[in-house]
Amino acid sequence: MPLPKLRELKEALTSFFSAPYTTKYPAGPAASFPSYRGFPKYDKDNCVGCGACAQVCPSLAIQVDDDLAAKARRLRVDYGSCIQCGQCQEKCITGKGIVNTTAYSLSLADVSAPEAFERVEKELVICECCGAVIGCRDHLLWIKERLGAKAYGHPNLLLATQRLLTEVEPSEPKSRLRREDQIKDACAKCRQTIVTLDEFSDISQEKLQKEGKRMTNVRDILEKKGHEIWTTPSDATVFEALKTLAENNVGALLVMEAGNAVGMFSERDYARKVALKNISSLNTPVREVMASPVYCVKPETLAEECMALMTDKH
Repeated sequence: MPLPKLRELKEALTSFFSAPYTTKYPAGPAASFPSYRGFPKYDKDNCVGCGACAQVCPSLAIQVDDDLAAKARRLRVDYGSCIQCGQCQEKCITGKGIVNTTAYSLSLADVSAPEAFERVEKELVICECCGAVIGCRDHLLWIKERLGAKAYGHPNLLLATQRLLTEVEPSEPKSRLRREDQIKDACAKCRQTIVTLDEFSDISQEKLQKEGKRMTNVRDILEKKGHEIWTTPSDATVFEALKTLAENNVGALLVMEAGNAVGMFSERDYARKVALKNISSLNTPVREVMASPVYCVKPETLAEECMALMTDKH
């Protein structure tokens, strides 16, 4: 029986003089394993502020706050509500914007203490047409990088690139959309309106009346520019018509024949149908180069409707 007793004595002495297998907590911190999934932390350089982490958080521990006045988006993780599920890291579009650390212990006397939260702030891009939120500046740059050369086909991404090189003056939101708004930071709704609708067609007469405004009609334009109409006979030469244009400082003439309006002759007709084709203006009658037929509108016709008619009929 002495051998078993000696073996037990050896094991006891070895255990007594060996380092403990457990941690030294509470005398020292308890280190977690390298693969442990703890509290998430934002990486400011790789986070683009898309908000995907907040959308997938099952415990609603991640909140997104958009400050339109400061043009800033603030994302906040509440460690008191976080269940360390790892969904935020898994669904991050960059793969590195938010990562789970090995930290898991949270011992605070005040749940509203700064240590109880993880925060990141990103610059917001605001629609220059309606003032709505488009997204974060870093998010647009990330999309631009992913698209490569195709990114230059979208004005928002083009402007994001331009702002890296020089300062671009912002514009204030307005009630009317124009075609020049194409080259502005615009939300999806305004972008669709700019591209698919004619100027001002999205603003109804009733809406303007509520705002105490009124759309301009043909009568308003004639009161400012005058009611005089300059004409030329259809058998007059192009040179004679050009003299009439110059003498009266106008850009177009109504072409008359037997007391009826049969067409319009403008500086554009001369440039395209005479000068570019090397035709003599001294021998060419106006009837051969005029635009016909003549389209008419009423005094109460809106200017926007006239512009749409001109665009449609070229």
